[in-house]
Amino acid sequence: MILYGSKAVHIKSEQSKTSTCPSCETQGSLILSVFRRHVHVFWIPLFPIGKKGMSQCQHCKNVLKTREMPAPIRKEYEILKNSAKGPAWQFVGLGMLIVLIIWGSYADSQNKKLALEYIASPMDGDIYEYKIETGNYSTLKVTAVSKDSVFVAPNEYEISKKSRIYKINKPQNYSKLSYGISKNRLKEMYSSGEILDINR
Repeated sequence: MILYGSKAVHIKSEQSKTSTCPSCETQGSLILSVFRRHVHVFWIPLFPIGKKGMSQCQHCKNVLKTREMPAPIRKEYEILKNSAKGPAWQFVGLGMLIVLIIWGSYADSQNKKLALEYIASPMDGDIYEYKIETGNYSTLKVTAVSKDSVFVAPNEYEISKKSRIYKINKPQNYSKLSYGISKNRLKEMYSSGEILDINR
């Protein structure tokens, strides 16, 4: 299965009125063609990576690649190539990528905004994802909130990858004992990056 690669798309052709075919010496029989290549992933075009061309004699059917063209034909081809504009759809993948980056940035900023709100006003049942001293990750579950403190039950399990924290976030994994953390200390833990995310 091909996941990525490149493909050439025909964008313009023109019949030469002056050039002579180097093979059969017929004048005005050459068709010059320009193709624009693009990179694709899963057959979705990302962006163009250049143009290439060829000529074909309509009399003897001889085909010449760009590097094989005699100087007069090559000069005519270069003029055609410079005037040939490729289709906008060859940028579709790049456009999608930009949209995804913008959306991801927006979603991240919204997530951080929510997290700040959750830290400022903790609620029973909130889950704090945090990094522990060993370099692994675990969670804390809020069990009660007082005027200046938050009481949390630690998860008795830890995991090595942040993206897999959800696997250990199960009710049966939390200790029946809880301890208090001051609200100011909680804010410090989030600001320093010790608390990574908050789920409500």
